[in-house]
Amino acid sequence: MRQVIIRGELRQQTGKGAARRMRAGGRVPAVVYGKSEDTTNISLNERDFHKAMQAGLGGGTLIRLILSKDSDMEDADQVEKTAILKEVQSDVLRGDVIHADFQAISLDEPITTRVPIMLVGEENRPSDEGIIQHMIWELEVHALPMDIPERVEVDISKMEIGDSIKVSDIELSEDVQINTAEDDVIVLITVPEIAVEEEEEVEEVELETEGEEGAKHHADTGGHGTE
Repeated sequence: MRQVIIRGELRQQTGKGAARRMRAGGRVPAVVYGKSEDTTNISLNERDFHKAMQAGLGGGTLIRLILSKDSDMEDADQVEKTAILKEVQSDVLRGDVIHADFQAISLDEPITTRVPIMLVGEENRPSDEGIIQHMIWELEVHALPMDIPERVEVDISKMEIGDSIKVSDIELSEDVQINTAEDDVIVLITVPEIAVEEEEEVEEVELETEGEEGAKHHADTGGHGTE
């Protein structure tokens, strides 16, 4: 499991007003909660957190939160928590991060989280012009934190039109339990849309031809059947 360090501050003030002031000052209000501990209110540097998110903070990433009691990040009296990112709320219009939720975890206890799926080998696929349909982007897994993979790679280099890969086809360590339904399709290769449209056009032409032939036959027989 990939590990990153994020530094932040413990915060005492809560509520909408305090959150607005923090965001105006370039900080992101956040909370850390766990099964056997009280919720901890924290704040993060907005720019640093955004960079960390761009590098990837999905379910396959273990986060070491180093929290200072004030803005002095060299403060010897710091709190450390091991966590995973559970939720990020963003402004719909501006895209700015409004709030973040972290789940504190123990390395000795299994957790349930989602791991991103990455398709690999596309450049080696047969030149059949098939369309790659990526249906599922994450797998829900249950395992000890250090056993959880950073991501799940799915090789599509040998897939041809009509082929599909399901969750049941994925092989992970026996220490990792996959919770996503086995019959769910992760990726499939479909017929190019142009080919489908051409086939439909051919069918329409055939139907029109049959209709014309029927009308001609009807006219030739004067609208009566042959005796």
